[in-house]
Amino acid sequence: MHNAQENAHTMSYDIAEVNRLSGTTEAQRTDNFRWLARQGEQTRIEAVKLQTDLIRQYRHEHRNQQSTSEFTYSMHALAVCKMVWLETAQKHKGARLSGPEFEHVQEVRIGRIKAKKQRKSSPKKELIRVRFYTLIKTLRDMNLSWREIADYLSVHHKTRLAHSYIRESFNALTLEQQKAGVP
Repeated sequence: MHNAQENAHTMSYDIAEVNRLSGTTEAQRTDNFRWLARQGEQTRIEAVKLQTDLIRQYRHEHRNQQSTSEFTYSMHALAVCKMVWLETAQKHKGARLSGPEFEHVQEVRIGRIKAKKQRKSSPKKELIRVRFYTLIKTLRDMNLSWREIADYLSVHHKTRLAHSYIRESFNALTLEQQKAGVP
């Protein structure tokens, strides 16, 4: 258990230093982090990659602060700020994107749309993934048919699923795991 003195110590960060290093205000950071939270995982990974690049870029200028939480957080805030600016650059008066920058923004936008499309899964498929995948695998290893598995789930788990849906979902989940490198 942490005592009150430890909690007070861990929560004392230099916000003025964060403002200075990132060139943003707390309100801007809040808006930018909300934007990032609405993005897909690929975009959030891109933000961390950009943060790492910025840390490397600024490490000589801020050698004495490089290991502080404020410095790391500031670089993350700056990375997200740059991403938001690139995303909304067309809306800014006088802001022009070069050809490669514009193409990059288009690729990111298309990637986000594709990521949203892939993320959506049906509740029944999630039920199979979370509760029944290993059971179905075991029953298939015992040479039960898809109809028998559907009957088993209905009788013993009070879950009615069509045998064809179980087969399609199980095969799709197995393929997903193989692509992800999960044994």
